[in-house]
Amino acid sequence: MKRFIKIIIAAVVLFSSLSCSLVKKAEASSRTITVTGRGVSEAEPDKASVVVSVVTQEWVAKTAADRNSEIMTRVRAALVASGVNANDITTTNYSIYRQESWDGGRQSVGRYRVRNEMKIVVHNTALVSDVIDTAISAGANELTSLTFTVADDTALIREARTLAVRQAQETAALLAGASGCKIGEAITITEESGGGGISMMNYAPAAMSTRAATPISSGKIEVSSTVTITYALQ
Repeated sequence: MKRFIKIIIAAVVLFSSLSCSLVKKAEASSRTITVTGRGVSEAEPDKASVVVSVVTQEWVAKTAADRNSEIMTRVRAALVASGVNANDITTTNYSIYRQESWDGGRQSVGRYRVRNEMKIVVHNTALVSDVIDTAISAGANELTSLTFTVADDTALIREARTLAVRQAQETAALLAGASGCKIGEAITITEESGGGGISMMNYAPAAMSTRAATPISSGKIEVSSTVTITYALQ
């Protein structure tokens, strides 16, 4: 009987020791470090989107619309004649509304305003100035927006992501090493991307029409990637 009791006690002690060892091992394996890394890549833009508008105002809606159509048709024809592909010209917005104002609690009804926006895709950024000047000279009276992009940003995104992961890994290794540990495998990785284009808004009046070339400087396209990585600690 005493021998049986000793065996039970030994089994309990062994089980307790094993449980404690498993807990310590689980605690050790659950130690992690979470870091953030950011990578940025740059490139010269090779594509642009120019949005020009024709805005007309008349007391009669149809008169305003007809005049607007006449001018926009002239603008489009001038762009095609200058070498812009017709498929790269699209209408992005068209609106007609009557202007109203209030003064001393009394409503004043104004003229009808027609706005027609047209986007021109330019595949050679060196020609952006010519495209703008052509449109303005033909009758467009607003440069609504100008955006520079990279036609294929695959390589830029890949480079930004690689730099972001590398920075995160170096930061994790530095922090872990300073605390007497080493980093293990990556447990989780999340990413946020940004950039990819340069936008310029320039609501210009009809006074933009000029014989001098419009100076345009595109700068560089910047693509960024921010990663948050959790590593196991060894």
